[in-house]
Amino acid sequence: MKIRLEHQNIGAAVMQIAEHPNFTAINSLKVEGNPINNGFLINGDIAVLCKYASEPNGLGEYIFSFKDDHIDDIAKVQKGKHSLFFALVCVEDGEICCLTEKEFDTLIENRKQSAAVDEDQYQILVTAKKGASLRAYVNAAGRKGKTAGKMLTIPRNSFPDSLFS
Repeated sequence: MKIRLEHQNIGAAVMQIAEHPNFTAINSLKVEGNPINNGFLINGDIAVLCKYASEPNGLGEYIFSFKDDHIDDIAKVQKGKHSLFFALVCVEDGEICCLTEKEFDTLIENRKQSAAVDEDQYQILVTAKKGASLRAYVNAAGRKGKTAGKMLTIPRNSFPDSLFS
């Protein structure tokens, strides 16, 4: 099998998980018997969904898109008995923004409330400014330069420790 760019970038998150002292096992994350793309089951009870963005846009934002089918898979994972995390790999800055299930849900809900309708795709934006914590947020619908809800502050060193605490 050829190594794809996706393997390299998601591998950065997987390696940090595997090197953690509380790590014991990793398996493919499956929903209804089907593997979730870039989803992993850690230690039998921690679900991690990984995404990567190669570089920030002109505003310094890494864009992580979640289409309808991915949102549907996430909802199915949430019905399980696993804790759920999102490892958002910001490649150029060499950072991983780790969101909890609750933080992810809050961001998506902020966008839904702003748009007043369900959309086909949601985008979570992450900034990694030098000397500052990571920031995760969603844009307000139809309003340039405005965020929907509050920006989340994510410590740079929270990954992978937050998975195991």
